[in-house]
Amino acid sequence: MQVHRDVVVKARDGVSISVDVFRPDGAAPVPVIASMSPYGKDVHWPDRYPLYEVADQSEHAVWETPDPQWWTDRGYAVVRADARGTGKSAGRLDVNGPKDAEDFYDVIEWCGTRPWSTGKVASSGISWYAVMGWRVAALQPPHLAAVVAWEGLTDWYRDACKQGGIYANGGNEAWWHSQVEPQRNTDDFANLPDELRARELLDDWYRERTVDLDRVTVPLLSAGNWGSIHLHLRGNIEGWLGAASEHKWLTVHTGSHIDPYYTGWGKRLQLRFLDRFLKGDETAMDGVPPVRLAIRRGHDVEWRDEREWPLARTRWRELHLAGKALAWEKPEPGTTSYPATFEFEAAERLELTGPVALRLWISHEADDLDVFARLEHHDADGTRIPALGPHGALTPVPMAVGWLRASHRKLDPERSTPYRPWHTHDEIQPLQPGTPTLLEIEFWPTSLTLEPGQRLRLQLLAGDDDLNPRLAHNHPGDRKSAEGATIHFGGEHPSHLLVPVIPE
Repeated sequence: MQVHRDVVVKARDGVSISVDVFRPDGAAPVPVIASMSPYGKDVHWPDRYPLYEVADQSEHAVWETPDPQWWTDRGYAVVRADARGTGKSAGRLDVNGPKDAEDFYDVIEWCGTRPWSTGKVASSGISWYAVMGWRVAALQPPHLAAVVAWEGLTDWYRDACKQGGIYANGGNEAWWHSQVEPQRNTDDFANLPDELRARELLDDWYRERTVDLDRVTVPLLSAGNWGSIHLHLRGNIEGWLGAASEHKWLTVHTGSHIDPYYTGWGKRLQLRFLDRFLKGDETAMDGVPPVRLAIRRGHDVEWRDEREWPLARTRWRELHLAGKALAWEKPEPGTTSYPATFEFEAAERLELTGPVALRLWISHEADDLDVFARLEHHDADGTRIPALGPHGALTPVPMAVGWLRASHRKLDPERSTPYRPWHTHDEIQPLQPGTPTLLEIEFWPTSLTLEPGQRLRLQLLAGDDDLNPRLAHNHPGDRKSAEGATIHFGGEHPSHLLVPVIPE
């Protein structure tokens, strides 16, 4: 392997972007796998996160990126770039701003025009690297031939920063201070927490950081994780659905945030995909279904091939809120106080795979409130069956989550469906004190299987401080308490959970 460090690429405005280049031995041109982030292209993986024990921690391994040793052995060059204002790149730091995407465009075009390149370039990587893959794909650089978007996101507001209109401070502020600030090399920067706290609604700042999926036309491999309830799951599924690409695949797995990308099956899938679109192997993706899902069966998973999302054979059914129960039958009118838990016991095996939505009638004496909704899976003896979270079994998480600030309940009628309400987040609509009001709450997609006697619990909570701090929405200046609100059900206020039942 040939290693060339700190090579300077000039961005369109003259700013110097620093990149490392790893190439196979020899002079033959090869396709290129590129990535860019504010994490430090030179920070060796074990020096950042020694927690993870994955196979590809070679001396050149860097957090969440393709390992150069593995990929150059298979005939690819690997290029890693420092985002402007971080590491060894000059310029003003503004994470996920327009310049970030433009810089990555310029790096890709530089890669595609080197004498050691075949002119075919792919973006690949986990999390932030996937975010940049989506962003640059919408800019359509001529030499970009494919994108591997592994646990990324596409909607900066809904996926990452203001979930349901509520500030996701736990993840964003920890990420800024632990991941970005250590690599910042300039006093000229946009402070991300300050920017997020200053904006409640989805404004132009957010719009220019959200992917225009109609312009994503390159071949796409999108990988999501059922347990990434805090950041990545929604964006990978919505991105795959919305992308205009003729050739696109979706896989949704379980496990930690990191490990699946580096497992044997994960690398084989990436290699087949890149061999198909960067090396021209027309048969490399033969037999790979458009959708592949890890169906959760208790603590285990069962991989299943599908053709679409949501699944065409889904039977959308209503589980009605009633007292402390969830039931197929409509209840008599009634109320209960918030917070509350509702439980359903399965009489036979019941698979729920797909989007979930909650129609909740609620009243409150205050003019606003925040709903934190969860689905939990419990065994017949009451033992919780948690999902694997960002650090695998070390971070158990709910089976599905949803959030909504009541004043953000306005829907986009063109984009909303019964199973996936789409909130505009463009105006504040206060509650009328004491008046029952319908909230349509989007849950992020899920897959779970109830065996006879097992229980599904819907929890409507006042907050999420009990979860990992990086999943929390608890900034003291951005909370609207729902304590003491009233939940209405039955009759004129038919609160229910719409669930995706998959026939055997």
